[in-house]
Amino acid sequence: MADGCFIPATAFAQVRIPDQRALIHYANGTETLVIDTAFQGAGTNFAWIIPVPSLPTVEAASPGLFPTLEGIFHPRVIHGVQSNNWAVLIMGGYVLLLIWHRRLGLRLYDLLLAGFFLVIMVGLMSPALSRSDGANASSVQVLGRQTVDVYETATVSSRDGSALVQWLTQNGFPTPTNHLPAIRAYAQEGWFFVASRIRLDTSMTQAAKPHPLTLRFKTDRPVYPLRLTGIENDPCRIELFVFGPAMAGIPHFTVERATAPDYPEAPEGNLWMSEMGVRILHPLLRSLVAGAPAATKLTGVLSSRQMEQDGYITWQPLTERQLTLYTKQGAAQTAANISAPIFILFLLVSSLAVARRTAGARAIGRMFLLAALVSTLVGTLCYFSFSRTAAFVTHLPTVRNRQLHETDIPTSLQSELTALNPRVGPPFPPSLEWVRQCLAQNSPFRTDAFARDQTNNFTGQPWREEDSPGNYTLRQMTNGIECTWYDFDGAAHSDLLFTPKKDRER
Repeated sequence: MADGCFIPATAFAQVRIPDQRALIHYANGTETLVIDTAFQGAGTNFAWIIPVPSLPTVEAASPGLFPTLEGIFHPRVIHGVQSNNWAVLIMGGYVLLLIWHRRLGLRLYDLLLAGFFLVIMVGLMSPALSRSDGANASSVQVLGRQTVDVYETATVSSRDGSALVQWLTQNGFPTPTNHLPAIRAYAQEGWFFVASRIRLDTSMTQAAKPHPLTLRFKTDRPVYPLRLTGIENDPCRIELFVFGPAMAGIPHFTVERATAPDYPEAPEGNLWMSEMGVRILHPLLRSLVAGAPAATKLTGVLSSRQMEQDGYITWQPLTERQLTLYTKQGAAQTAANISAPIFILFLLVSSLAVARRTAGARAIGRMFLLAALVSTLVGTLCYFSFSRTAAFVTHLPTVRNRQLHETDIPTSLQSELTALNPRVGPPFPPSLEWVRQCLAQNSPFRTDAFARDQTNNFTGQPWREEDSPGNYTLRQMTNGIECTWYDFDGAAHSDLLFTPKKDRER
């Protein structure tokens, strides 16, 4: 940059995928529950049973919803901390002058006056220097069967838990017998059940990455069902993103983030990362949460005993909260900045003692050693008291993300298309499948064209086709192939591939 401005590094905490994630929106007696769960084991012969307190509607949710939520609810990561070692050197030199002022022929009054102005100078310099980085099946009511993207789903109800388990097993939703007590309890309470399984005609690629499911139902008390989850699932790590009238709370869960979300009207001009607050710009997320005044991220690692009761949400007055994490570098530098003033304080006390002749000159060595030991101990305790995390560190992630998707990918695809077209004869028609093959991870085209930029600028993972920050989606349109890329807030930016810029702007 022409003015030589410093570009600080940006650190993102590496995301650990929990056992279950859910989005909950509650308004006017209706709960929207979007569930994403981690499937373990090979094959597709499993059933996913979700109990809800009233008859639900079932829809598919896009796979990028929860990566977007993880991004916009990011914790504050402390990485690039300004060192105050320069202050230690300056103050150390001043202390030595205090100790040896008599031998150098300096007056103590002059040195103390100089120290006063030195403290003022250090205070003025700090802001500038800190700018860095068998039962009766007829008792089971089948209320609906539908195909929801890669899932086959059935919505059923029954007051007979045994009959319900038998029906599920006979109709292709295998249910372990140890789930019977919890299912029986739900059935007796009049709950409904959404049973899901991967469609038999689903490709292995699709089955490996099943999408979340969205359920909407009426309820007087917003709830996250836990009793089935707790069976042979100890411990279970759960993350809940709750949107509602106030800050949410559930027993055994910790509030990691609480804020009043912002709902900008348009993504244009909002391409920079939001340092504070949560901006709702992702198309699907925006439609799901419908302008809720409060957003809360709840996390918990629950035992089977703690999941014997469902998680009913209570509402509390909103107080802004955000988890703060440190990288190893950030924790070490922050600890050093805390311990350095303690070291200086000990030196000042010892120098004054020597200057007033209340302590001998030899005592300064012992005081120096004591200062070093105490400051080191304080710094060590501070370092280990900080919550540390692995982080992905990058520079200008939003600018690089826009450059990649708006310029680099379209230009490289156009160059590849030009190379394939013969000079004489019909041009090679770019298809959606051809573009996907080119941009697939580890494809020869992607490896050659983007050798230095294979990773998502916000996660450190390879960028991929998904509606989440730093990634893209492709869609066949009547006038070409549309590529939509997503910024840090999940806002969508669309453009047509293989179309001259002047034509796109018309």
